Amino acid sequence: MNLKKITIIFSITLAFILGGSIGVRADSVLESISAYLDHSFKINLYGTDFALKDSEGNKLEAINYNGSTYLPLRSVAEATGMKVKWDEVERTATLEKNSIVLANLTATSGVKISVDGLWSPSYITELKKIYSNWYMGVLFETTPIDDKNFKDVIAMKTKEIKSYSKIIEMKDMNIGVLKGTYIDFEEPDSRSKVVYLESNNSKEYFTVQVFVAKSKYSDENKDAFDKVISTFERYR
Repeated sequence: MNLKKITIIFSITLAFILGGSIGVRADSVLESISAYLDHSFKINLYGTDFALKDSEGNKLEAINYNGSTYLPLRSVAEATGMKVKWDEVERTATLEKNSIVLANLTATSGVKISVDGLWSPSYITELKKIYSNWYMGVLFETTPIDDKNFKDVIAMKTKEIKSYSKIIEMKDMNIGVLKGTYIDFEEPDSRSKVVYLESNNSKEYFTVQVFVAKSKYSDENKDAFDKVISTFERYR
């Protein structure tokens, strides 16, 4: 069969996209049509055959309507590394990038982290990166130590934070073989969690910080720092 085009949408395949849950407003917005399940349709993703499935693992089929093929949005998007959120009130599907890799490279080290969601660069150099959305941000930095040692750095950073914020918690925190200090603190307009990590050499240290607007700090994002720091990795 010669198909005119392949279109990924959610309007006529809502039941497939969102695991079969249409919602109480469906009768007022959905229009009945006559379409065909295409059992012969195949997808090859990154060189491998890909089967369309719902969130329960049940097989889905492509739909052919007026010469165009429609695919379930969630199944295809998540297979390509994107997340799909459904707002029933607004009847809006939102797609988000699965992750962005931030990397810092010096003559003596290479480190990286990954952040999930819709982030935009606010500040970027080879050794310092700040990415944010409208209420949350992440800072990733590699900083030369110069003539200080790591204990001096922690003392200086702790004093600096205390001068403008309230420290909620402070503790030792090791990431792999790297020793560090974790500080959870509250500023007038935001909540921040940061770890300062000693490098595997005496020339630098690493900073990973996540900050959330105070009005938006909630159970939904309070573990954002843990998710980011769990991706920290040395690659040289």
